[in-house]
Formats: sequence, structure tokens, C-alpha cells
Amino acid sequence: MPSRSKVYLFILSVSTLAACSNPGGGVYEHVNGRSGPALHAVYFNRLHELTDKMDVLVLDRFTTQPELDRERRKYAQGVADNAESMQQTIGKIIERMPALQLTGSERQTFLALAQKLSQQSRLLQDQAELNYIDALDNIVCQIKMTCSSCHALFRKLPTQ
Repeated sequence: MPSRSKVYLFILSVSTLAACSNPGGGVYEHVNGRSGPALHAVYFNRLHELTDKMDVLVLDRFTTQPELDRERRKYAQGVADNAESMQQTIGKIIERMPALQLTGSERQTFLALAQKLSQQSRLLQDQAELNYIDALDNIVCQIKMTCSSCHALFRKLPTQ
């Protein structure tokens, strides 16, 4: 009579062969001359490729935090540079004020609005250089209101 370990070994061998043979087709059907574990490796590789592709499609569309920070700094620096140019332009506008033929009170109003615009653009530059992105929209809105006020009062004045 065979020993118990030989019986267990025989049963294990038969069950392993039965599992690998897969007579009903299923996962181990023949594809390109491959079957059994070789076919499983083909499917595994394909699933691995699809998973990698899924990672790219799903995860790579999100910008990383360091990338967002770089973009914010770049944006803020652009705003700061633009605000500095605004201040220079305001200075040139103030220099041209005598050519506008303003009355005394008009000159005071024009100068006050130009100085206010200069202060606002300086504040915009400072906030942008500090990378305070959330503050910029409000300051830009204030700048636009100051510009609109000045244009409403002085746009139609003749120049020399």
C-alpha cells in the first residue's frame, strides 16, 4: 500500500495538471500558438500595459503641487512686471499734464487720480512679488475703477 505522503503528492500533481490543462478553454484558450501559463503571461503583460496607460490618462492630467507653484510664481512675476510698467507709464502721463490745458481744480483731480493709480499699481506689484495671488483680483478691480473714473472726467480734453 502506498504511503500517505505519496498519495498526497499524487493528488497534488493531478489537481495541478487539471488546473493548468483547462479543458474548457476559459482564460487559457490558444492564442497565437500560446496556451496555459504562456498565455497567462501574455494577458498579464497586456493588463500591465493597460494599467500603465490608465495611470497616464487618469493621474498625469493633474498638475503636481510644485508645478502649480512654479506657474503661480511665473504668473505673479508677470503681474509684478506689468504693474511696474504701469507706474512708469503713469509717470509719463503726469509729465504730459501741462499739455492737457486743465483748470486748477481739474489739475488737482487729475493729479490725485494719477497718484491713486500709481499707489494701486505699486500695491499690485508688491502683492505679486510676495506671491499673494488671492489679493491681485481685488487690486486690479480697483485699478480699473480708477482708470474709468479718470477717463470719464478727462477723456475728451484737447491736447496740444
